Amino acid sequence: FVAIRAHFHKPLEGYKYELVITPKMSFGTGHHATTYLMIKAMEGLDFNNKSVLDFGTGTGVLAILAEKLGANTIEAIDYDEFCIENASENVINNSCKSIVVIASNNANTGKKYDIVLANINKNIILDNLHHLINQLNSNGILLLSGLLKTDELEIIQSAEKFRLKLKGKIEKDGWICLQLGY
Repeated sequence: FVAIRAHFHKPLEGYKYELVITPKMSFGTGHHATTYLMIKAMEGLDFNNKSVLDFGTGTGVLAILAEKLGANTIEAIDYDEFCIENASENVINNSCKSIVVIASNNANTGKKYDIVLANINKNIILDNLHHLINQLNSNGILLLSGLLKTDELEIIQSAEKFRLKLKGKIEKDGWICLQLGY
């Protein structure tokens, strides 16, 4: 479905999408289980003409894939200035036109999105869950990872306070990705 390579590696054939991600100090080269899980979950979603928030963008890999899958408005947030620079470079290197990279220490943009992606960690997700959910359109999808299997119950219980329900879950190597919606 997706191949991720550095700019100094040869192009890969036989994949629907190829992303070029320069490996620096940002998270999201595609080798970690949580990035794999997010990409796997994204494969089953309709991104055509959708608005997307990628909170904790790191390298921008998920935002870039969202655009390749058809999203027309993508905002990619990270708090780390190095990640902002790295994600911005990767956006350009992948010829993306619909991604805006934003420096912020929280998920609050004041806008609504069809799909919200957050691949960070339990504590940052919990601290920002109200923003992530309040910015979700009424038929929107929230994909969360950066979570261990032991984090699942706390995340689901917190999301249920906002009337969100678990719609799907995938696991890999002790990590999980949760799909939540109304």
